[in-house]
Amino acid sequence: MSRLPHVAHGPYAPPVPAHELTVTAADGARLHVEVHGPENAPAVVLAHGWCCSTAFWAAQIRELAADHRVIAYDQRGHGRSPANPAYGTEPLADDLEAVLEATLAPGERAVIAGHSMGGMTLMAAATRPAVREH
Repeated sequence: MSRLPHVAHGPYAPPVPAHELTVTAADGARLHVEVHGPENAPAVVLAHGWCCSTAFWAAQIRELAADHRVIAYDQRGHGRSPANPAYGTEPLADDLEAVLEATLAPGERAVIAGHSMGGMTLMAAATRPAVREH
């Protein structure tokens, strides 16, 4: 999939990621993930809100990626992540858990931030041992 035309260029376009990958969640949902910044820097994970995409975080990514490894992903059915029939807090928490597992080393700590639906995702995932280890 390519960048959405309205965010490919200009002030709202996020920087080109250092690395992109597709993460598969527990139920088979495919999630587009971008990694920005230095590979060995402290990690920050960003979960966007309803009707947004990784592009929502463009300004934050530009600032944070100077000295952090910023991991941003498109939630299912948003941006470059295809729609999936399963929606709700538990599947979204499963998605976050899959992104963390794919991008962070075991026990690696990260600051995890969410906006709107992304915040709801974090709250749903907060008590999970696999999420709390990060």
